[in-house]
Amino acid sequence: MDLFRCMEAFVLTVKTGSFATSSISLNTSPQMVAKYIAFLESYLGLKLLNRTTRSQMLTEFGKQYYDRCLVILGEVKKTKTLAQQFSEEPKGRIRISAPLSFGRFTLIPLISQFMKCYPKINVDVQLSDRYVDLVKEEFDIAFRVGELNDSGLIARKLSPYQPIFAVSPSYITEYGIPATPYELKDHQCLIYQYVNRNGNDNIWPFTINGKLVQIPISGAFKSNDTSVLASAAVEGVGITMLSEFMLGDLIKQKKLLPILQGYLPPAKKMHLIYTADAQRLPKLKLFIEFVLDSNI
Repeated sequence: MDLFRCMEAFVLTVKTGSFATSSISLNTSPQMVAKYIAFLESYLGLKLLNRTTRSQMLTEFGKQYYDRCLVILGEVKKTKTLAQQFSEEPKGRIRISAPLSFGRFTLIPLISQFMKCYPKINVDVQLSDRYVDLVKEEFDIAFRVGELNDSGLIARKLSPYQPIFAVSPSYITEYGIPATPYELKDHQCLIYQYVNRNGNDNIWPFTINGKLVQIPISGAFKSNDTSVLASAAVEGVGITMLSEFMLGDLIKQKKLLPILQGYLPPAKKMHLIYTADAQRLPKLKLFIEFVLDSNI
């Protein structure tokens, strides 16, 4: 038998003074209530109630066991309430990992909107181009650029990440514009240092005659921070290859000019990833749906 059910029957019997009354609350028969208490006494090896034809009195052990049952059943009720809160009320913390440029230029404005809609949810955003381990590092959700490993995580497709090439008007005035990717050997390129070391710092991808071509580049300026590379490009330090969403506003403001537009590499895949358990929590389910509905 269910031990907690038996304890509940015992407590109700003590409170009401009869099997018949407690059976109503338990939605069962008086005979079943008697069986519940008999099971408890057999399980414990001690009598809980001294029964007569007219009354039931707690034994000395029964009095102490009754007090303990009240505490235990109270805690069980609290845990059930806690579970209901997690499954019904959107609150708590969401820990998110995202690439630097995507986080700064796309994700943060979206999170701001999300928090206005759900003020009881706290958000912890960690921006890094390093691939984090969601489970070991206790992240709820991560945004990933590029191909995914078969990790057992759930992945949802987002808008692709399109790299573009851009340069400042001042750089063009001094050094001119490369007409083709092969002319980059005569120019200063702003080099991104890969945190995950899964890419070659001095290789840029291009689409030439319908094929992906990797071309060596060089430059005196390197950084592992894409926003630093964007700022260096604006200052005329060199040519940059960064995401369209990062450089878009700078191009609209004429601080940078797009170049080599006929040679853009294929867009990189972008995913939102999370564990299978994530959607069971309302706060994560809401955030996942919010991101997907935003079409970022």
